[in-house]
Amino acid sequence: MNDRYRRIFPYCVALSGHRAAYVEMLCTRGASPTFSRDPRDAVNRFMAFAVPFGSVANAEQLQRGLHVAISDKVRIPPASIDPAIKNYHWLDLVRGLYDAYDRGAETALLLDFNGNVAEGPGFNVFCVDDGKLSTPAVGVLPGITRRTVFDLCAEAGLAVAAADVSVAALRQSDEVFITSTAGGIMPVTMIDGIPVADGKVGAITRRLMAAYWQKHEDPDWSSPVRYP
Repeated sequence: MNDRYRRIFPYCVALSGHRAAYVEMLCTRGASPTFSRDPRDAVNRFMAFAVPFGSVANAEQLQRGLHVAISDKVRIPPASIDPAIKNYHWLDLVRGLYDAYDRGAETALLLDFNGNVAEGPGFNVFCVDDGKLSTPAVGVLPGITRRTVFDLCAEAGLAVAAADVSVAALRQSDEVFITSTAGGIMPVTMIDGIPVADGKVGAITRRLMAAYWQKHEDPDWSSPVRYP
């Protein structure tokens, strides 16, 4: 990360006074000062801010696991928009959320253009089978927390890979969890109204959840905030 950003983000948190904060930056094309429709005339903008920390899963859901529905809505393919570039073109994800709510679920997973599992609104997904972890490789944002899971697995000696994850494979997994800066590692215990395995948060999921939050106190994994 650029050293300038390393200074900006802790400063945002310090100014906000939040002891638990969600820090975000936005880089936009901006607008043209002459109302030109030519994007080359736009004045680019950078914004950074800190707000109170929030989570995809609430306290109850973190304990018993999220209930997820797999929507038939397809994530916008990489040929149209590169998913590795984080953006707020979320209409496909919002449609998936409405599907989930209509079916009594709490959040959604969308499919990729090949019919495999992709990602959800603001999060990646992992499944665990026989102690081995998999996460979708195509049509997804390679999120920071997703990458952190790879690092945690390396430390713990757990096998993890990015690969195609079919709907059937996800439903038959021993454990499922999602990852996001907004909440960290969060368990999933029900998919389309059917329990994942025994319907309880799995041992590997709990182990990674604990390790994730412990790393927040590790100076090698964190940056100090100096409040005024």
